[in-house]
Amino acid sequence: MVRREWRRLRGDFWDLGMLTWIPLSVCALCWWIFSAGVARDVPIAVIDQDRSALSRSLVRMLDESPGIAVVAQARSQAEAMQLLRERRAFGTLWIPDDLQQQAVAGRSATVHWFYNGQFSAHVGALTRDVRTVVTAFSGGIELAAREKRGSSTPQARQQFEPIRLQLATLFNENANYEAFLALAVIPSMLQIFIALAAVTAIGRELKAGSVPQWLAAAGQRWSTAVAGKLLIPALAFFAQSLLFVLFFAGVRGWAIEGSALAVLVGLLLLVAAYLGVGTLMIAATLSLRAALSVAAFVTAPAFAFSGQGFPLLAMPPLARGWAEALPLTHYLQLQSRHWLAGAPFGYGFGEMAVLAGTTVLTGGLGLWLLQRRAPRATAWGRL
Repeated sequence: MVRREWRRLRGDFWDLGMLTWIPLSVCALCWWIFSAGVARDVPIAVIDQDRSALSRSLVRMLDESPGIAVVAQARSQAEAMQLLRERRAFGTLWIPDDLQQQAVAGRSATVHWFYNGQFSAHVGALTRDVRTVVTAFSGGIELAAREKRGSSTPQARQQFEPIRLQLATLFNENANYEAFLALAVIPSMLQIFIALAAVTAIGRELKAGSVPQWLAAAGQRWSTAVAGKLLIPALAFFAQSLLFVLFFAGVRGWAIEGSALAVLVGLLLLVAAYLGVGTLMIAATLSLRAALSVAAFVTAPAFAFSGQGFPLLAMPPLARGWAEALPLTHYLQLQSRHWLAGAPFGYGFGEMAVLAGTTVLTGGLGLWLLQRRAPRATAWGRL
């Protein structure tokens, strides 16, 4: 049975590609997109109405910050807005014309930060960098003023900052997008190909009307027939999952801080779950075209519901219910807990149970439907 499937795959360049070089190429592209890790030199514009030594120092500090590039000095708010609309800048810092005057007089002055909220991911980091620069700049002015009034540097620091907040970022201290996004996006890409592989492997037999020959090669046992169809995709995608772990943990240096076994078991169960989901899709529709459409509908937007970009707890009940029904959601929760957060093996039992249950439920139901419906000649030859 497996030999029959292997002969078919070797004779079909694109079907074999869907198990090998195509998903590998897509995953490599996803990694390359986020490989820089941290956004650097995000462009902003400055409206400097003060044009003083103090305002020029602030602009220099902004431009020297690794995440910021001051690409334009706009003469007006309208010019700055044009830069934002053209996406030549993603934010504008407006410095009022009395900045130095107010600072010298010991009064507070306000600089205004306008940013393009359409791009929340990198603008969030940009806003953090701008806030850090302005806070450091303001603190330097205040410390200098206190020292001029006779305070020593340690005294000035204590007076200026009687209560300090010490920040400690856990699990991804550099806010690296390679760890945050690439590690999550690649399994999200693989689950699409896994479901499509199951749909295609079984759907080809239905479309070609070769179900009798397929069953004959399996000794008339449906469990053997389906297992033989799915064994090669299972091995191919689990091998790619291992490559994913070895590449990021070994080559890229994102060591698994918690249980590597939990991550590997989770990946194995993710592959099994989506093979079961694909089997159920083709068994329910008996149409290769319809099943492929359903697979695309379910798997393509799965990452958006996984809780990686928007918290699950904040989703409306219906959206969260859909998210919880997707195997990807549970795997990514397991991965984030073990890979970067350092959780031990036992913390993944819940997600593993859900993935295993999904495999048994969808795979068992798909096998049962195939046994009842696929032997009929009316099920063959559909697009």
